Amino acid sequence: MSEPAAPLPLAGLRVFELSIAIAAPNCGRYLAHYGAEVFKVESPKNPDVARLFASSWARGRPELAPVLLDTSPYCSEMSAGKLSIALDLKHPRGLEAGRMLIAACDIFLTNYSAPAVRALGLDYEAVRAVRPDIVYVALPGFGSDPSLPYYNYLAWGPNQAPLVGLDNLTGFPDQPPCGVAAIAPPDYCSSLHGTVAVLAALEHRDATGEGTFVDVSQFEATVALLGPYVFEHSLTGRVQDRTGNRGPGAAPEGVYPSRGDDAWLAITVTDDAEWAALGRVAGSPAWAADVRFATHDARLKHLDEIDELLAAWTAAYTASELAAWLQEAGVPAYPVLDNFSLVADPQVRDRRFYQVRRSSRFGRDLFTGHPMHFSETPGDVDRAGPILGEDTEPVLRDVCGYGDDEIASLIEAQAAFGPPRPELVLTRPYDGDLPAFIPGLGREDRRNR
Repeated sequence: MSEPAAPLPLAGLRVFELSIAIAAPNCGRYLAHYGAEVFKVESPKNPDVARLFASSWARGRPELAPVLLDTSPYCSEMSAGKLSIALDLKHPRGLEAGRMLIAACDIFLTNYSAPAVRALGLDYEAVRAVRPDIVYVALPGFGSDPSLPYYNYLAWGPNQAPLVGLDNLTGFPDQPPCGVAAIAPPDYCSSLHGTVAVLAALEHRDATGEGTFVDVSQFEATVALLGPYVFEHSLTGRVQDRTGNRGPGAAPEGVYPSRGDDAWLAITVTDDAEWAALGRVAGSPAWAADVRFATHDARLKHLDEIDELLAAWTAAYTASELAAWLQEAGVPAYPVLDNFSLVADPQVRDRRFYQVRRSSRFGRDLFTGHPMHFSETPGDVDRAGPILGEDTEPVLRDVCGYGDDEIASLIEAQAAFGPPRPELVLTRPYDGDLPAFIPGLGREDRRNR
């Protein structure tokens, strides 16, 4: 008989999550992954912006209008393993129910702007009055001190990056900054700061019995990404400029075309031995023996010319062929993967980074896991993102102590909300492709994983 699984590290902890988009939701999903019971609190009157990114295939279909907010893939990505409690915290009775839930929680997590949280009556002092030992973690754009100049400003990841100069480093030297439009690094950076802060504050509470107010400024967390450049400027006055795909310690380094539609290969050469190996893989062309490229310092003076020569060679082969040949010769190289290729990448697949779990709205749904694997307590969740308000009634009953008549009254007053059309089960257009990417997943598992 197998030994029972050890409790997850954060089992028994409860989190009240008042969040939007990525920074706090991503922190909350990490806590859920390791066993915390995370209550995602939002309202259909003011849903998380992640729900507004509804799937294009569901738009324009009147029969899906009541459940459109559940179709965004971000819902499973950012709320996997969480419970969805739909409360209107601007309604006095909704706020009262929220405070009842806070009293049962160990952690209050938010990335709403500091003025917005204060206006709701859920600033640290108000929450501490309900739960004195609360670990209160706030991740607003510019901190929670009203005396500071940016206190009233609103921000999120996409505008933090240009604000602190991160976007100025993206792109090529002869072109304007391109930014990082497809994803917001500041959001994810801030969420990791928040996760560490939660764990540190919990350890402090275990030792002292005291709660903590943790104020994480997304602005400062993003500035922290630029530490080496800020330090270098303070010492030398040098301002880091855009370098395209080149790094300071390699010659050459870049992304080169390969055979196929929009297919590319990344190559990095860090020393003369790797340069010689690259030349042998390329069939010892004349440029491989050119004395102008013989040393690292010499190659640094001719990077544009080298890039043209390499591109002419790589364009004749597929990225996977080139990567295999170069890696075998000891030269760092890898195909530039698109999203679809990444899901099927053998390293990603065999590490089981992508997860499929049961979903009340879709039968099953896809989301990313966690890169840290604990040997004795590997984190996991038992479901994908919930329907909006899926857990409102059971949580109000079992955690907050409301009776059925009180819950019905809250819903009738629109201070609380149940799930819309819970009987309606949809299918993602890509559901049939999931077994090709997830080891051991069968088509017949759509309802029971």
